[in-house]
Amino acid sequence: MNIKEEIEKLVEKKEYDFWTFLKKAYEKDIKLDIGHFILLNLLIGVKDIYKKLINEIGEEEARKILEKNRIFTKNSDYVSGEFLKNYINRKSRVAVHNRIKDLKTLGFKIESKSGPFGGYKLIEYPEWFKKE
Repeated sequence: MNIKEEIEKLVEKKEYDFWTFLKKAYEKDIKLDIGHFILLNLLIGVKDIYKKLINEIGEEEARKILEKNRIFTKNSDYVSGEFLKNYINRKSRVAVHNRIKDLKTLGFKIESKSGPFGGYKLIEYPEWFKKE
């Protein structure tokens, strides 16, 4: 598995109902941009890649591979804020934090880890969210 190629594919994925997504954002008065969707795609996709790697090579080795590729933060299974920042073309991780906050408002359960090795982990989807 080529991790970098798999990650690049994630950015363009469209496996959920955008209309429902936009409707929920409108109801919560959240102004969406493409960054919200890219972050969500990455959080979902990295979780799926991690599970696949665990099945192939075990949890510790899977985590090490994702850490080596700067996807996971050091000694954790949280997706790096720095990694996410680069995919939404922003200079600050605050841009990631703000979009994650919006996703949480929409009902996505996302754990956050602060600090220099901080990151994010998607735990649960809202009831309205359905992957196609």
